Amino acid sequence: MRPELHWVSDDLLRLDGVEFCLATATTDLLSHESERNRFLLAKGRSMVERVVELRAQEQIKRIFEVGIFKGGSTALYAKLFEPEKLVAIDISAPVDVLTAFIRDHGFDGRVVPYYRVNQADERALGRILADNFPAHDIDLIVDDASHQYFETRKTFELTLPYLRPDGLYLIEDWAWAHWQGDEWQKSRFFPPFQPAASNLLIEIFMLCASRPDIVKNLFVTNDTIVVRRGPAALPPTGFELAKNYLCRDRWFKPVL
Repeated sequence: MRPELHWVSDDLLRLDGVEFCLATATTDLLSHESERNRFLLAKGRSMVERVVELRAQEQIKRIFEVGIFKGGSTALYAKLFEPEKLVAIDISAPVDVLTAFIRDHGFDGRVVPYYRVNQADERALGRILADNFPAHDIDLIVDDASHQYFETRKTFELTLPYLRPDGLYLIEDWAWAHWQGDEWQKSRFFPPFQPAASNLLIEIFMLCASRPDIVKNLFVTNDTIVVRRGPAALPPTGFELAKNYLCRDRWFKPVL
């Protein structure tokens, strides 16, 4: 039996002896740290509940996570799905409390973090994916990393070939450029000259229209894009988004 979730409040979750403190405000995310068996989780309750629904609806045994941050989401997915393999990457230094969690909860060899890896590094990601998922059989990919258009787009191109048919690809916090409040509309983390991540959503819509054998369908909320993979075989390297959708011979430019 998989452990049940206990919501103490909208921002505090307990799961199998581990606490998750939910936060979405940038100031909270930067000022709070994870502790042993008490993780900072950079998600709202509705986002967590949608992931919990996947546990009941999908067969998820192999996960690739982009963005470890302070370890909360990696620990959550490990406890929720009890995966055969969960590989996670982050551009930052190792998270000691996550290392302890993996050891303490018996996830050695099943939960494998890679640190100081840029999500757009083609060589590094190619090596990690080929070493851990040679059968191209990932069930779930979650991108909760930079939220930048170019980096997130590159990750999509690099990792989609490793997602199995009918597997799911989640891109979280895609809509930051359209959320209310100065934190987002005047953010120092996302300057106005930088293309919005929502440009990628437009491209994925076009890919779904042109090549439903690659993107079978997608579901969009105000904070998450959920892409379901089609049956097309894709090469492990060299997949380019722009070469697989049609736009009347026009070249799409990030306009937002």
